[in-house]
Amino acid sequence: MSETQSTRSDNKDKKSLYKKVKEKLQTNRVETIQGIEIEHRVIPLWIKFLILLVLMILLFIVGTMIGYGILHNPFGVFNPETWQHIFDLTGRRS
Repeated sequence: MSETQSTRSDNKDKKSLYKKVKEKLQTNRVETIQGIEIEHRVIPLWIKFLILLVLMILLFIVGTMIGYGILHNPFGVFNPETWQHIFDLTGRRS
């Protein structure tokens, strides 16, 4: 019996610790300056831009593989000859 009571009290301590940390994070995010509440970002803006850039590159690669893979081998999109052929078709000189 004492083991179950101790584990229950440990769970309550963990929950209360979680709640304390959550409350601390929420209170640190909002700051009042001259009567105006300012909310700070949880994730910095430069990290959001970095994530966006990585996702754009990943989606470009996946999209070209799907588009090229309809008629050919999807991994053929990584061959330089494929891109040279595409540039020749579009009239762009390399």
